[in-house]
Amino acid sequence: MKYLLRFVLPILILAVGLLGRSYLIATGPETQTQDPVAYAPLVEVMKLQAETARMQITAYGEVRPRATTAVVAEVAARVVEVSPKLYRGSFFKKGDVLVRLDDRDFRNAVAMAKAEVSKADAALLLEQAEARVAIADWEQLGEGPAPSLVARKPQLAAAEAARDAALANLAIANTNLSRTVMSAPFDGRSLQRNIEVGAWVAPGAALASIYAVDAAEVTLPIAASQLDNLGLEVAGSATPIKVIFETQIGNRTAHWNGHIKRTEASIDPGTRMITAIAQIDAPFEGSDDGTPALAPGMFLRATIEGRELTGVYRVPRSAVLDGDVVRVVDNASQAQQQQVKVLYRSATECLIGSGLQSGQRLVISTLPLFVPGMDVVVMNKETGAKQ
Repeated sequence: MKYLLRFVLPILILAVGLLGRSYLIATGPETQTQDPVAYAPLVEVMKLQAETARMQITAYGEVRPRATTAVVAEVAARVVEVSPKLYRGSFFKKGDVLVRLDDRDFRNAVAMAKAEVSKADAALLLEQAEARVAIADWEQLGEGPAPSLVARKPQLAAAEAARDAALANLAIANTNLSRTVMSAPFDGRSLQRNIEVGAWVAPGAALASIYAVDAAEVTLPIAASQLDNLGLEVAGSATPIKVIFETQIGNRTAHWNGHIKRTEASIDPGTRMITAIAQIDAPFEGSDDGTPALAPGMFLRATIEGRELTGVYRVPRSAVLDGDVVRVVDNASQAQQQQVKVLYRSATECLIGSGLQSGQRLVISTLPLFVPGMDVVVMNKETGAKQ
């Protein structure tokens, strides 16, 4: 009996399972078939239109005066007057007296030099008179032209040389006298003052430091590869290139207009940058339109206007992928990939020179999965509706 159950029972169980399966299949619901659904991602596009654009390069630089110089003593004397316009931060005009030195000794030197000139003039007149007498006496002898010694030519030459020396000494005395008054060589501002009244100064002593206020210069490092975009050469530019400067002052952004005047003579071998020198006219005093004054040492952001380009396309930088390719949507609402030529890149946009056409729809949203020719759904950027 046990032997029979060991072989028959499994067969019975298997038969019951097969019967149950058949019953469930026969009485179960029918499976509904569906057509496959194609994946069509939603994309945002912009319609391309060719335009005329001007390249813009951004750079940063520090303000410095066009000219900075030291007021230096050229003679030894005591200081008798220092202008209030020489205090730090004070403004002055060209020709204003900044420092006066004691000039009494120099006036005496001029008087003595004038006396030496008068003495030399008298000696020359005496020699000329004696020469005329000697020549007249020789001619009475009837022996031809008077020799040089008889005509007193050496004595006349010596007298003329003595007069020339006296005149030179007078010129030196007058020059030294003029150096006791130091005047401003340009409209400027005092940067540093090193003296007070009563101080004794020697030749070469720096009395103050001043700078010109007619213009400021800003040094702008520019990548050598960007020179062509600016129409700028290492040797400089024949026409000034417009620059707009800006910086944050308080809670507002101030702007100044300037232009690139020249470039430095070499490219930095470490950074491959060349330094352009931009100039801002009359920046150190506030203007009537509310533009604040600049100060040496301020750091400015510069936007440099480059060459004008025609027939280019301005697109977001994020739309240009690695390898300079973009994605566009054709008339069949399918995404395609195209190679383009990028003429200029900034932090936010690119200018495309070739590879695109007006009227094309450029994909500007992220498309994680891309297959050439894939179907997409275009979203209207203005209304948010699907097209």
